[in-house]
Amino acid sequence: MAGGNLLALIQPSEFITLGCAATGGMLICTPGYTLSATMKKIPKIFGIGLSSQDFLDILVMQYELYNKVRKEGILSIEQDVTIPSNSVVFKKFPKFLDNHEAVDFYCDALRQLVNGIDAGAIDLSIETDLETHEKEIKGIPTVLARVADAFPGLGIVAAVLGIIITMSKLDAPPAELGEHIGAALVGTFLGVLLAYGFINPMSQKLETINAEEEMYLACLASGFRAFSQGLAPMVAIEVARKSLYHVYRPDLETLSNAAKKG
Repeated sequence: MAGGNLLALIQPSEFITLGCAATGGMLICTPGYTLSATMKKIPKIFGIGLSSQDFLDILVMQYELYNKVRKEGILSIEQDVTIPSNSVVFKKFPKFLDNHEAVDFYCDALRQLVNGIDAGAIDLSIETDLETHEKEIKGIPTVLARVADAFPGLGIVAAVLGIIITMSKLDAPPAELGEHIGAALVGTFLGVLLAYGFINPMSQKLETINAEEEMYLACLASGFRAFSQGLAPMVAIEVARKSLYHVYRPDLETLSNAAKKG
């Protein structure tokens, strides 16, 4: 639009300098398990994330499971928690079953209840599990944030290397010198653009995704804690409902109708 030539931005040497330096720095400063988790989570940046329906589903799922325990006894869910994929209740909620982390977290808590472990001890176990999960996922956005912080500096390095090359060609015609200087400045341009236009927003999106995942587990934990302390299934999922952000929180009538329909 400003009359420039887009082809002037195609500078393979600048891309290679920036890309290799950023990748190398990321590999050096990031533990293998965090790097692996980051690679797995990056595709979620381009997804739609969790919806209000996803949270309503796990509230209804908890109601059905707790109702089953109330009517048939705690041992009635032993098979459900042992082999979740074969559970009649869990099968109604495929998105929950696809979330292996949530399934492991929830079934582990239920399994302890089935085994007769004291509710207070289970509560401590749940709290520890949630804290560990929070610490694990906290490092994922940090990986991209560090890369974003490094990109402007690496862009300057790439630009300086380009200027060094230009200095060796001072006897060249002005048009050729301008081309070399422009190519060098592409490094700075790319570094700033990638940092603030792409990588940093991606890091922020990962933080949002992490917050949603923590809320998902907190909803399961809140409902379980309430039920394990003797509250009725409907009251337990009302407690779980309170753990959700208002934008995801169903109203009482919607929750009640969904639970009865289920």
